Amino acid sequence: MATPVVADSIRNAIAVGAPIYNAGDPGGCMNTYVRAALDLVEKGSASEGEKAALQDAVRRALEAGSKDEGAWIMRRSFDSILSGAVAARESAARVAASAGPGGEFEVLNFEMGLPVAPRWRIMDDVIMGGMSQSDGLTYNPADRAAVFSGRVTTDGGGGFASLRSDDWAGFSSLAAARGVRMTVQGDGRQYKLSAKTDGDYDGVQYQYDFTPPAGTWTQVELPFAGFKPTFRGRTVPNRPPLQGLQIRQLGLMVRWVWRQGRAADLVN
Repeated sequence: MATPVVADSIRNAIAVGAPIYNAGDPGGCMNTYVRAALDLVEKGSASEGEKAALQDAVRRALEAGSKDEGAWIMRRSFDSILSGAVAARESAARVAASAGPGGEFEVLNFEMGLPVAPRWRIMDDVIMGGMSQSDGLTYNPADRAAVFSGRVTTDGGGGFASLRSDDWAGFSSLAAARGVRMTVQGDGRQYKLSAKTDGDYDGVQYQYDFTPPAGTWTQVELPFAGFKPTFRGRTVPNRPPLQGLQIRQLGLMVRWVWRQGRAADLVN
């Protein structure tokens, strides 16, 4: 959990900023939150993880398309600190860092079923009017593995199926990592592993394309240096490279490939 000094400062900022927002002044609310965040960072009362979270929130709030969005970016950052999520990520990072030189450590394991956390949500092209449909993440006891399956089509527009995890403190163990290694069985199609460095629904995400072979289990290694920052399918210039410490959400996506015909079933 956040230290009492940090928690009190954040609660005081919310007590001032929330009524300003409710009175119809999101800009005033955002400015209140930004000042409180910068004050915590400059006075040194916040932990390193809390400072990083607050600085990231301030940057994104100031770059946001509206004052309303900026206010909510700051509020979600405050809530993550008050809930203990930031402290949990710091703790997980310390555990991962204790691994031996060059050592490997497990972040997610699906052999015994789907873990309680993180939760995974479907994010198909229906948000763009498309008609693709994935089944989310299910469990195959025969293979002792998680399954991402469904149907991709360009009917209605879009042409992709995906799922994404919730903002999960356990991913902070990736602070000690240089990349991700997955054991997967594909269908010959190209997939994207996505990483988000914030808890927002939309925004920039880092993606790595990989094509696991069909019908056979194999390991794929995806170094963080190879992840590309994208926004709605387009590369975003001038973004810093992905670092494990920043990862808060992971996702998996398959897009339409024209040469495959009018519709495609997918299993992974």
